Amino acid sequence: MADFRGFLCWTPETAAATINTEAVSPSRAVFLATHAPLRIRRAGLDGRAIVSDGPLIDENTVLKDFLSLQSDTGALLLPIVGDSGTGKSHLVRWVRENLPPSDKYKVIYLEKAKTSLRAVIDALLADADSGALAQLRADIHRFTDGVDSATLSRRLVNALSESLAATTARDVPQHARPLAGPRGLTVVLQDPHVSAFMLGQGKFIPRLAEQLLQDRMDGEPDRPMAFTMDDLPTDLLDLHRAAQVTIKLINVISGNTQLQQAAVDLLNQHLEAAVKRVASLGAGRLQDAMLQVRREYARKGKEIILLIEDFALIQGVQKDLLDAVIEAANRYGSTTLAPIRTLMAVTTGYFSDLPETALTRVRATAGYVYNLNVPFTRDDRGESEITSFVGRYLNAARVGRDALENEGGQQVRNPCETCDLVSRCHEQFGVTSEGYGLYPFNSSALVRTIHATAPRNDPYAFVPRTVLGSVIRPVLVDHAGALKEGTFPDTRFRTQFPTADIDEPLSTDVQEVVEAEDHLDADRRKIVLEFWGGAPDHAGALPSAVIEAFALEARTFSGTSATPRQPVRVQPEEREKQQAETETTTEKLPRSLQAKVSAVEDWLTREQVLPQAVASDLRTVIATAVAQRYRWVNPLMREQTQATIRSAWPLNARVVSIEGATENIQGADTAPIKFKRTARNSRYLRSVLLLKNGQPAQRAEHVRRLSTDADRYTASLTTALQKNLQITDDDLVLGLRAALIGAALAGLAWPGMDEAELLAIAFADGRSWARQDAADRESAWSRALEGHLQYRTPLVERLRDALGVAQGEGKARMIDAARALPLLRRAVAQWDWQVTGSDIPEWVKKAVRNFADWTDMVEAQNASLRRKLDGIRRHHPRGTTGAQVLAAVRDALLAAVDASIPVPLAIRAEITERLARAQDADWKILNQLEDDLLRAEEPEAPEAARITAAVRDRGVTIQVISGLLQASDAWLTTALEHAASRTNTHGDEAARGVQELLTEWRSLSAPEEDR
Repeated sequence: MADFRGFLCWTPETAAATINTEAVSPSRAVFLATHAPLRIRRAGLDGRAIVSDGPLIDENTVLKDFLSLQSDTGALLLPIVGDSGTGKSHLVRWVRENLPPSDKYKVIYLEKAKTSLRAVIDALLADADSGALAQLRADIHRFTDGVDSATLSRRLVNALSESLAATTARDVPQHARPLAGPRGLTVVLQDPHVSAFMLGQGKFIPRLAEQLLQDRMDGEPDRPMAFTMDDLPTDLLDLHRAAQVTIKLINVISGNTQLQQAAVDLLNQHLEAAVKRVASLGAGRLQDAMLQVRREYARKGKEIILLIEDFALIQGVQKDLLDAVIEAANRYGSTTLAPIRTLMAVTTGYFSDLPETALTRVRATAGYVYNLNVPFTRDDRGESEITSFVGRYLNAARVGRDALENEGGQQVRNPCETCDLVSRCHEQFGVTSEGYGLYPFNSSALVRTIHATAPRNDPYAFVPRTVLGSVIRPVLVDHAGALKEGTFPDTRFRTQFPTADIDEPLSTDVQEVVEAEDHLDADRRKIVLEFWGGAPDHAGALPSAVIEAFALEARTFSGTSATPRQPVRVQPEEREKQQAETETTTEKLPRSLQAKVSAVEDWLTREQVLPQAVASDLRTVIATAVAQRYRWVNPLMREQTQATIRSAWPLNARVVSIEGATENIQGADTAPIKFKRTARNSRYLRSVLLLKNGQPAQRAEHVRRLSTDADRYTASLTTALQKNLQITDDDLVLGLRAALIGAALAGLAWPGMDEAELLAIAFADGRSWARQDAADRESAWSRALEGHLQYRTPLVERLRDALGVAQGEGKARMIDAARALPLLRRAVAQWDWQVTGSDIPEWVKKAVRNFADWTDMVEAQNASLRRKLDGIRRHHPRGTTGAQVLAAVRDALLAAVDASIPVPLAIRAEITERLARAQDADWKILNQLEDDLLRAEEPEAPEAARITAAVRDRGVTIQVISGLLQASDAWLTTALEHAASRTNTHGDEAARGVQELLTEWRSLSAPEEDR
């Protein structure tokens, strides 16, 4: 058995080829098959104004009027007036297609798509065989064949310039006099720099030139009819390149809107003259030709029927053509020119600019125009007319262009008649009076989609071109795939067709039920309920065929009947009654609060943008509730000031993001608190507004939800605070590592130490730190330590604030070790500083200014220590004791005294002092240093070994021992030389004793195998 699921009774390709938005595009067969009666009003004239209170008529009345009205001059002019897309061209074509065949008439038809000069002249002069007319046609052909659009554009600018140069102050209003004459607007056009701007891509002149040379193609957008302010060179970035007189005039125009409009008007007034000049149509040549045409047909006894689909697009010949068609046929009691009946489509704006002579002719003959700007009123919604119009196009899309053309378009077959689903389809989706099914629309969906695409200032307007191009074609062509796949209508449909102000939206109550109970397709079901269901008062009000066609789950909803009802369109008066009842329930609220609550309702039901003031109130309440509930205990953290909290947790979209609110702010897409456009959220947000203003919430659960949300998002506030204060886990790991490397520079921390010791050292402010071995430190090491200690206190204070516990806003008094220890372990996992500047928190940067060279400093310091140790080992090899070295020095000193070798008092005092200091030194430190260096110097030594060797503070031992050995070695070397001198000359026994002592001293420095 056939069903509706994924059912298409058309193909997208056929629909696209058949449904045209332009009256000139379809063939005669398609045109006749899709024609539906237009809304036409006979409208009188009050001066140039169109009087709106005239009778509604149909196309047949227009045709009858056009053929029967008599003009005492033999020249009838009937304008069809309307905005773009209202069907003006369609009506002109309908008249053409329905003109009764008659040898009495000569029909001249100017199509909207054929507005090139060549096409217009050929159509006007067709079948006219005089030599002058043939010459005119030949001239136009030669002109259009021999020029391209770029050349024609330049010629048009030059012709405009010449025409403007001939103007005088009397030709323009007083305020526009600076634009007249040879030093007026013409100098702007003559300037090469400015003319290049006016000839740029997209400007009016090049587009006009293209239009004069080429007919309009199918699908091409409407062509420009005149200059606008955008075509004026008032915003040139490099105006300085223009001539001074040009610069001066442009500056005057740029600062005066009234003068800008005058310049546009002046250009448009001289545009036709410029076109005629470049096309050799000057001096009324076309008017004379048309009058000659009329004379020829007068001799043949014919009456001319002139049909113009869009008068505004016949650039360059409008004035001459008007003058020719209103020229009286009857003169001095005889007919010298063929009578002419002109039916022309013209836009509302262009109609008001018609020459007074033409308007006089209209007023003097028919006295009215055909006005197509006829909207549906609240009392006259014209739903039957809408469905009839659309039904014809839906049927044509099912039949297809080729079939329609084969059938001739008169007797159009109806595929619905042979469809297996016809009964159910027509019953539940609807059918027109002509028998055409509305599927995939129904009456409600049609009206709502048309309202959604109508101008906001005229919501009841029915613009055929808009209906076809923005409603019918998109659904049949663009959405066909989604319908077949069971995903129609989707979010794209909702975006294309927002709820119109004049239509009742789907209520919050129904949306809430759908969201709660339809877990598969809540969003799609809500769209279907609103458009196809007519926004009913319960969620089950959808016909079974609609549910099936759109692949929705058939189910019964809470509080609804299992049997769906047909969609009911809410009448305007009923909607006003419902609105009045709603207002009564909230009448006790202040007016401003009522408006905000209503705005949240419209945000949901009409998908309107949430006003900024309302969104701001909601964000303030919700974000503040989270901040006020914050306890500063998970994790433990020092309580921050309100200013700090507000900086990290601003009352804007970076914290609370609301779908459908204006959120042009960076970070809104990652806001921790997000509200989707749902019925549940709509009710909740309305309650938030009420609570903010001291009113009870709509539901008690909303108060609980606000409290729950305040607790729920505390983790997000923690993250925001940590990020804003730069105390995230990653930041704190860098801070702890900086504190530990700083302590290492001070000789207080190195790899492998106990975690408790490292933790204590990391939080020490370092105010009392000073290395005892400062003299043994490299200069770079000392500078790095000094720089770090200068900024260590604020570094440590930030660590304490982030990882400590305080009372109120006081200093941290206790460290949260449970959180700190894991971070410490991450920090000591690597004892280097391979960090880029952008990754370093601001509060760390000053304390690590020289840390980038940390690895080099370690290597340099170890090399320095190796050199010092090697110097000591020359006089104190490993295996000898400090006591032996001290005894050797003392014995040498005493022997020298006994041998009468001179020992200056200063040297004796220095060595004696150094001996005393060395006596108190810990000589074992030398072996510890050597062991550390040996481990650091192994080929595969770990980084920890190198760092440990470099950072240990070994006090003054190295400096004291090294100083003693160096001073003793220098003195004893001098004493040895003196003793040797005495032995060689005198054989002094005492001197030989000194030599023996010195030899013993030397032996302390010799390698062990040589001793």
